[in-house]
Amino acid sequence: MRKLCDWITSRDYSGYEPYDLLNSPYLSAAVFRRPPLSYALIQFGKRIGGLRTRELLRVPASKNPKALGLMLAAFCDLARGGQDFSQEARYLKSELKRLRSPHEEEYCWGYDWDYMSLRGTKLPAFSPNCIASYFCGEALLEMAEVFGDREAAEMGESVGRFIVARLNRSLDTDEYLCFSYTPGDRTLIYNSSALAGAYLTRLASRKPNAAYVSLARRAMNYLRSEQLPEGGWYYGTRRRQRWIDGFHTSYNLCALREYRDYTCDCSFVECMERGHEYYTETFFATDGAPKYFHNQLYPIDIHSCSQAILHFCAFAEDDPQSLGKALDMLRWTQENMASDDGTYCFQRHRTWTNRTAYMRWGQASMFRAMARLWLQLQSVE
Repeated sequence: MRKLCDWITSRDYSGYEPYDLLNSPYLSAAVFRRPPLSYALIQFGKRIGGLRTRELLRVPASKNPKALGLMLAAFCDLARGGQDFSQEARYLKSELKRLRSPHEEEYCWGYDWDYMSLRGTKLPAFSPNCIASYFCGEALLEMAEVFGDREAAEMGESVGRFIVARLNRSLDTDEYLCFSYTPGDRTLIYNSSALAGAYLTRLASRKPNAAYVSLARRAMNYLRSEQLPEGGWYYGTRRRQRWIDGFHTSYNLCALREYRDYTCDCSFVECMERGHEYYTETFFATDGAPKYFHNQLYPIDIHSCSQAILHFCAFAEDDPQSLGKALDMLRWTQENMASDDGTYCFQRHRTWTNRTAYMRWGQASMFRAMARLWLQLQSVE
């Protein structure tokens, strides 16, 4: 863990991302920004192009807000265990202030690259989205609790106001609610909406807010209504979103757990337990490798590894075997995904390995997972 931390901090938390190819100065012309070419370039950069491609195209290393949030949360866990990371925490908070989404009244964050899809979706760099804002907000609330940082608390509370005021209610009835992924769409995506609801309950546990809890309960009710009979979820409601992967399934389950823990409302425990059993039995090969999809092993992705560790840490109190599974996942990752310099490769395919050390997707997420597991182990010694 120390070696990985040194690798990340020596680069001032800057790095590459699977979707950042359009940050290349050679691809700034309008022709490269129009689909389907823009989509093809982004997918090439993710699936095939690695470090050498980015160096040839002079893609600049940059700071991703979610990566900063993951690192801040990790330092907070290490600080809870008695290590001094106060200086690093203050620096990351200042960077999150600097890299907040522009032209937004409340604190929120996006990614450090332009996103364009074949379906026409365009998201300029740093435009806000629910997932990045959730992870940054969670880290700031951790910082407020660990270090007593009032400004971090105020920033975290601002994220809640962003969720309530700026995310669309893609579905909004007396019974169900689904928050949109960004202020510019009306998608019905389960994991981001559930995490938004969980975040509101965390804020409500700090300062009672019945409206936040009501919104969260409807979001969890919608998540439960969309659970598949086997126990998992599709990514979203549209036909092209009907895949089931491991880390988004875990996001849903961790959101349900957070809702229960912050509200003491056990209405969704059966849904959560059924989903946890499905996740545990479905997304791991016999040798411990994390499966990307429910019915497909490859690509073995580093994000599947890190989220599995976090998932089993989160469910340690509910499942006596979970902490052992987190340790097994870390051992498997060390043996199969680690590089000599302390970093972790992006993906293993059946016949080849993409060894690019992406900052947010791999390194920050693994450091976050290892810090949480370390803290968890400290508590049981």
